[in-house]
Amino acid sequence: MGSSLKSLNKRLFNTIYVEEAAYGYTITREMLQKYPDCPVIPIRHYKDVFNRTNQHYAIQKQYPSLILAVKGNQFLYKGPAVCQDFGHSGHSAFYYTSFLLNCIFNCEYCYLQGMYPSANIVAFVNVEDFKFAMEQAVMKEPVFLAISYDTDLIGFHNIIPYYDYFCDFFASHSELYVEIRTKSANQTFYQNHTPLENIIIAFTLSPEEVIQKYERHTPALEMRIKAVQVAIKHGFKVRICFDPIFIHPELDNLYEPFFHYIFTQIDPGSIQDIGYGFFRMSKHFFKRIEKHQINSQLFSEKYWVDKDVVSYSPELQEKIKSKHFGILTQYVKETSIVTI
Repeated sequence: MGSSLKSLNKRLFNTIYVEEAAYGYTITREMLQKYPDCPVIPIRHYKDVFNRTNQHYAIQKQYPSLILAVKGNQFLYKGPAVCQDFGHSGHSAFYYTSFLLNCIFNCEYCYLQGMYPSANIVAFVNVEDFKFAMEQAVMKEPVFLAISYDTDLIGFHNIIPYYDYFCDFFASHSELYVEIRTKSANQTFYQNHTPLENIIIAFTLSPEEVIQKYERHTPALEMRIKAVQVAIKHGFKVRICFDPIFIHPELDNLYEPFFHYIFTQIDPGSIQDIGYGFFRMSKHFFKRIEKHQINSQLFSEKYWVDKDVVSYSPELQEKIKSKHFGILTQYVKETSIVTI
């Protein structure tokens, strides 16, 4: 028993489930070769495992399984109102796509724990179908495409390098403007790839105290800053995201010195823009998470609910935003700060 538990701890995944239809794909072959000691279980459809009832999210998060699957339909989704389109809605369509369901990180505020019944990771292997859907979309109009909202593709890159399957495609479709959002400190990603004009890396940065409180087991702030610096050095377009911002007496005084510190480490002239947004979540997801996060201070707070979105009251947001913008506009123009 003790030796099998020790062996489990050495493996990244508890089990690899493979849809019968997924066996013929390159990603599947590469993953099975990469993790030869991991138990492999064939399945009919990923939802047979991913959507089953009575799953324990917290335990699965400690020892996740990987599910290799073929996505059957709807490869692109209209960008939701709670996400930032960075001004693209006026001249291009805003979509997001998900090569992965779930994230390798485990932030306490993450809506995915309310969106999915499982903490296991689904990886879709039919990349050519995703490309075809993108191609069809850009034939109609320019597209702003977020490819890392529901996961962290750069954080997952050393497991499945999705970007490598798409970089040539992105390079040949300049009318497709792609955002990759990340908390990862993977510096080698930027050292090993050529920057593209239509790719922007959006780094989520938070005060170290917020990282320790709500983003446990993600890279420390200093490591993320180093990744930003390397990305800029190698010519990547970079966006800084201060999102989500939390309003709480224990945290309010952290943000002002944090903003000043960020721009002593990162030249504000070297970034494209800033994303700024307060903690927010759909009411439906919030209620689902609230039921199993019984010891969470975050989910026991009182919030403002407007149009089925849980967040802070407009008055409180405006008060904090005004204070924060007084600092941020010392470094960038207000027009370069995109809010939601």
